Amino acid sequence: MNTKEDYIQSLNLVPHPEGGWYRQVYHSDDTFFAPESNGDRYRYTSILFLLTSQIPSHFHRLNHDELWYFHIGSPVTIHLISPLGVYSTVQLGNHLLTGEQLQFRVPKNTIFASEIADRDAFTVVSCMVAPGFDYHDFELLSKKQLLHNYPNNAEVIERLASDAKQ
Repeated sequence: MNTKEDYIQSLNLVPHPEGGWYRQVYHSDDTFFAPESNGDRYRYTSILFLLTSQIPSHFHRLNHDELWYFHIGSPVTIHLISPLGVYSTVQLGNHLLTGEQLQFRVPKNTIFASEIADRDAFTVVSCMVAPGFDYHDFELLSKKQLLHNYPNNAEVIERLASDAKQ
């Protein structure tokens, strides 16, 4: 049985600023001018991403769609706050009969975080962003900022928002 450390080492993953470990594995050969980013971007980028029950992906926002693909491990819950402030969740995993999904699209400008509920567990997913990911298009949202804007979601914000200032 492989451990999270086995996956981190075998896949050459490094810590990600939003939480977990990652490595970019693909990007398009060409770039184009993306008006919503006001700059050149790859047409797509794709990463391998490992999360643990102790280290979630903190609330953040991208100005491009992100597709998530489940590979192995425990189910992961993606928490979403739409641009209109509507909160929802999606379960990513391989138990399709219980409503888990193998893949999911996080729409652009959606605030989202991800966590694993199973104790001492981990999961490996892939995430593809189109146009390609660039840190200029990424916003890590603070707990203070989120609690001010979405007080009705305080419980999940307290658990999954970063204390870091952006």
